[in-house]
Amino acid sequence: MNERTRLKKILEYTGMRRNTLAKILGYTNSAIFYQIETGRNGISSNLAVRITDRFPEIDQNWILTGNGEMLKLTEIKNDGKTIEKIEFLENHIKGQDARIEKLEHTVQELQSLIPKKTI
Repeated sequence: MNERTRLKKILEYTGMRRNTLAKILGYTNSAIFYQIETGRNGISSNLAVRITDRFPEIDQNWILTGNGEMLKLTEIKNDGKTIEKIEFLENHIKGQDARIEKLEHTVQELQSLIPKKTI
């Protein structure tokens, strides 16, 4: 698997665009990714370290070589704190969903107040 493909998989995994990921990794713009995508530069060990510092579940060796799997196999501890965090996040998501639904309803109400132009 070439470096361009690995970079694409990382972007897909993170759900980010090049510029967003570049900024999260400490770069001012996404030029570093453009250089990789065009084949001018490869993935440096510095870039691999930055990625794995931010996303420790991604295997650094895979980033650099393409060997193995992208994600490390890790054992999840089933302790009370993990369960509490999961429950908190689930409740937080439900709250966000309710807010989004309310805002969508408000938008629909406001749109209904806007007079429609006829041509």
